[in-house]
Amino acid sequence: MAEKQQNNIKSIILQLGIVLFIVVGYFLIDFNKIYQSLKGEAKFITQSSQCDLHKSSCTIKIQDGTIFTLDVEPKTIPLMKPLKFTIKSNNADLKNLALNIYATNMAMGEFYLPVKNLGNGNYEAIGTLPTCPLGKMEWNADIRIEKATENIGARFQFKTD
Repeated sequence: MAEKQQNNIKSIILQLGIVLFIVVGYFLIDFNKIYQSLKGEAKFITQSSQCDLHKSSCTIKIQDGTIFTLDVEPKTIPLMKPLKFTIKSNNADLKNLALNIYATNMAMGEFYLPVKNLGNGNYEAIGTLPTCPLGKMEWNADIRIEKATENIGARFQFKTD
């Protein structure tokens, strides 16, 4: 009987240990980071070098057939003034759409602009780019689609004075 009681105590301790491990793991492990690392880096398609956002909108067709057309207003793309990024797509109801803007020739920070779905494949983001005393900044505007197994997107490039 004492042996049975001892086995019950060992079983209870083992069960409590497993539950404690699961609870501690839940709070200490960043499962989203693990999930994102399994998906890998985003794969971007870059606009044609002939396209200039200062003159017209630019269009990119990404890996899954989604088409993005990006337009920036005002066309001068001024720094320290509000900019409107208009996105048109052949996909009218994109979920998890993100616009990330960052400088490529100097660390100016990253700007994640919230994208608003206007309906019928029209999206909009508004933001302001910081000024730099050196000038001639080169920027990337990445439109990213997060899918269950991968991240894909379009990369638009432009310069500011």
